[in-house]
Amino acid sequence: MTAIPFSLPTQGHRATLILSIALVILTLTLHQPLKAWVILMMLCSATIRIYIYRVGQTQRLSSRLINLLAILACISLAWLSRQQGLLEIMVNLLITGCALKLLSLRQRRDFLQLAACALFLVGCALIFHQSMAITLMLSMVLLLIMLSLQQLYAPQLAFKKQLSAILKMGLQALPVACLLFVVIPRLPPLWGMPAGKSTQTGLSDTMTPGDIAKLTQSSERVFTATFDLSVPPPTERYWRAMVLEQFDGKTWQLSPYRKQQQMLQSYGISRLPVVSQSTGTAYQLMVEPSSQRWLYSLNVTGPGNDSTRAKTQFNDDFSVSARQPVMSKQAFALVSDLKAPRPLATSGIDSKINLQLPAANNNERTRRWAAQLRARYSSDDELADAIMTYFANQGFSYTLTPPAMPANPVDAFLFDNQTGFCAHYASAMAYVLRLVGIPARVVSGYQGGEKLTDNVVSIFQYDAHAWVEAAVDGKTWQRFDPTAMVALSRLQYGFQQSMADQHADLPLFSRAGAHDSVLLSSMFSMVDTINYQWSRWVLGFDSDQQDTLFKNMLGKKTTTTLALFGLVILLFITGLLALYFVPRPAQKHADEPQRLFDSLALQLQKLTGIERAHLSARQYLRSLQPVLDKDAFLLFAKFVDTFETIRYLPGKADRKKRTLLRNQHYALRKYLKYRGKGLSVSSTTSA
Repeated sequence: MTAIPFSLPTQGHRATLILSIALVILTLTLHQPLKAWVILMMLCSATIRIYIYRVGQTQRLSSRLINLLAILACISLAWLSRQQGLLEIMVNLLITGCALKLLSLRQRRDFLQLAACALFLVGCALIFHQSMAITLMLSMVLLLIMLSLQQLYAPQLAFKKQLSAILKMGLQALPVACLLFVVIPRLPPLWGMPAGKSTQTGLSDTMTPGDIAKLTQSSERVFTATFDLSVPPPTERYWRAMVLEQFDGKTWQLSPYRKQQQMLQSYGISRLPVVSQSTGTAYQLMVEPSSQRWLYSLNVTGPGNDSTRAKTQFNDDFSVSARQPVMSKQAFALVSDLKAPRPLATSGIDSKINLQLPAANNNERTRRWAAQLRARYSSDDELADAIMTYFANQGFSYTLTPPAMPANPVDAFLFDNQTGFCAHYASAMAYVLRLVGIPARVVSGYQGGEKLTDNVVSIFQYDAHAWVEAAVDGKTWQRFDPTAMVALSRLQYGFQQSMADQHADLPLFSRAGAHDSVLLSSMFSMVDTINYQWSRWVLGFDSDQQDTLFKNMLGKKTTTTLALFGLVILLFITGLLALYFVPRPAQKHADEPQRLFDSLALQLQKLTGIERAHLSARQYLRSLQPVLDKDAFLLFAKFVDTFETIRYLPGKADRKKRTLLRNQHYALRKYLKYRGKGLSVSSTTSA
C-alpha cells in the first residue's frame, strides 16, 4: 500500500495548525449552507492535524483512503444536495475538498493551494453573512491565513514579530481598501443566486391561524426603515408584505390569478403607482436576506429612485416585490402615500376573487351568524363595525398559545375558545365579511417596529401581524384590525408591551423577553444602533449614494472631472504605497543607550582631543584615564559599566538599568560643565 507523508516538514507544523484553526472558524461561519457531515469532516481533519502537531511527523495516511473518502463525499453531495442551489453545493464541495487536502498536506504547493481556497471561502462567507460581527470574525480569519503564510516562509521570526508584521500590513491596507470601496463603480451582480428551500425565513405565502404566532419566538431583524423625516405613528406603520385572497376554510394563500399576474409582470414593466415625491413619505428599506421576493411597504407605495425602480415590481394588489429573491442585504428607496385610497380594479376582478367561499360546507354556526348580521344591518359599514364590536364585547383574549382547532376552526374560534393570535382574528373577520357579500382579504406583514432614532425604526420577526382589507363601500379597500379590539397595546406600543400586559412567558435573554430589563434593553439598543449604521453606510452604499457623493465632491460630473478625480485617487494610492514600501535610510544610532554614549564621547573628544575612532566603550575609557581627573573618570566608568550591561546582557537590561544610564549620563555632563573641565593636573600643566 502506497503511503504519503501526513505532515509538512518541521517548519510547516505551526503554519498548518494556524491554517486548520482558520478553516474550522470558516466552516462554522458557513454552517447554514453546509451539510452536517461536511462540518463533521472538517472538524475531524482539523483534530487530526492538531494531534499531528503535538506528536510529530512520523504518522502516514494511505492515499487510497483519501481517494475513497473523496469519492464517497462526491456521491453523497450529488445525492443529498438536490434541493440546494448551485452556490450552496459548490460551497459544500469546496469545504469537503479543503478537509481532504488538510489530511494529505505534503509539500509547500499543497499548503498554498489550501490557503488560496481558504481566502476564497472568506469571500463566500460574505455572500451568506454580511453583519458587522461576522465581518469582524472573517477579518480575524483573514489574519490567521496571512499569519500561517508568514509562519511558512519566515519560521525563524518570533511569533510576536510575525503577528506585529501582519497587523501592520492590515492597517496599511485599510485606507486603500476604504478608498477603493468608495470610488469603484457599483456594478450589478453578474449572476443570480439560486434560492435554497432551507434558507427561506419569515412570513410564508400561506397562512393558517397560528402560523404567525410561531414567528414571535424569533427576534431576527426583518428590515430597518430610515425615513427622510420623522417616523410615522404606530397606527400608520402597517407594513404590507402579501395579500392573501384564497381561502379553503382553514388556510389563506395567494390567489392563483395574482400569482400569474405577478409572474407576467416580472418579465415586463410593472405598473407604477402614482405617488407624489412632495406629499409622500420617503424612506429607505434595508432588507435582511430571506430568499423571498416580497418586500414591505406602507399603504400605496412607489419607487424612490431609478435603482429601486429597476429591481422592484409593484403589483396590482398594492404589494411590492423584488424581481429577484433577496439573498443578501439590499437597500430599497420607496415613497408611500399614507392617506391615498386603494381602489378596486375597474374590471371587477377584485370583487370576484375576494367574494369566493370555500367549497366545503363547514363552519355552519359562522354561516348562520353571518346571515343574522346581514338581516340586522343593511349598511356594510354598520355590519363591519358590528363584527369589530363583537370581538371587543364577547370576552376574547390575545395569546401566543391558542388551543388547536382542527375541525371548523372559525366556529371554534368565534363561539367556543374565543382566544387566539392576530391571524385568528383576521381570518375569522374576512370570512364573515365574505359570507355577507362584502369583498374581503387578509394582509400579512408587520406592524409597528422599534424606534432607534427619530427617523429610524427596526422591524423584527416578532412584529409579524395580519389584518383585514375590506371594500365596505364597494370602491376602495379599507383596513380593519380586529386584533386591536382585544389587544390595543399591540397597536399602540408594539408586541413587547402587549406580551408584558398579557404576562406572556418569553425568553429573558431574547429581544422580546428583555423588555422589562433596563440593562438588556440598553444592550440590545446599542447593538441595533451599531448594526444600523453598518447596514446604512457600508452595506447600503449603492450606486445612487455613490453618485450623490461624487456630485457633492465634484459638482457637475463630466469626463474631464472624472478623469482628474481618478488620477488624484491613483496618485494618492501610489503615494501611500511608496510611503509604506520604499526603503528609507536607516536612522543612525536609533537606540537610546547608543545615542547617550555617542553624545558623551563627542563631548569628551572636544574636551580632551582624543577621538574614539574604532575603539570600544571600554577601550575608549582606558584611553581617557591619563587625561581625566579622578571624579570625571569614575563617573564615566560607571556609565560604561551600565552601558555594557544593557548592550551585551539583554536579560538584565530592565527599565531600572535604562533609568540609571540616563541619570549617569546627566551627572557626567553636569560635572564636565559646572564643576571644572574634568582634566587632571598633569594634563592641564602640559597644556
